[in-house]
Amino acid sequence: MKFIRLESKNDKYFDETMKIYECSFPIFEQRVLKDQDEVFERKDYHADIICEGDTLVGLLFYWKYDFNGEEFVYVEHLAISPDLRGKNYGSKILTEFYKENPNTILEIDKPIDEVSIKRLKFYSNLGFKLQQFHHIHPPYRKGFDGHSLKIMSFGRDLLDEEYNKFNDFLKYTVMKYSEVK
Repeated sequence: MKFIRLESKNDKYFDETMKIYECSFPIFEQRVLKDQDEVFERKDYHADIICEGDTLVGLLFYWKYDFNGEEFVYVEHLAISPDLRGKNYGSKILTEFYKENPNTILEIDKPIDEVSIKRLKFYSNLGFKLQQFHHIHPPYRKGFDGHSLKIMSFGRDLLDEEYNKFNDFLKYTVMKYSEVK
């Protein structure tokens, strides 16, 4: 597997990547194309695709930020091509990813139904720990409200100050690239 960083909407895999993105996340969790194009300018934003040979396996969009001299990573979007789901690509991608990024944070839906409980088990089996913070993710699109999500962090519990830094980074940096600035 090969991780390739997209740098603009003109990249070879951009259109195919956006098809995976659009079918994998609800509309309020997606940037509009204009905002996605603008966020490429940020050095701390990474829109990686994962390929096996010439096959696009999935996408991993994430941010790197500093907290007290330590690098943290926020996984904003992870999705596998619909044709390749259920073949352990998500596990392989994250296992490879957190070797280089041990301070990884991500969000999941509250575990309240079969799909969300399965997602919690998936991340827990990879070493992520469910956090107990009350967390509302702002919408990327106008006309939607923020939605309650659960935070997971790799390998350990987050301190309150680490969560607060992440939440500020989300609200004031990540969400600059949304319709609801």
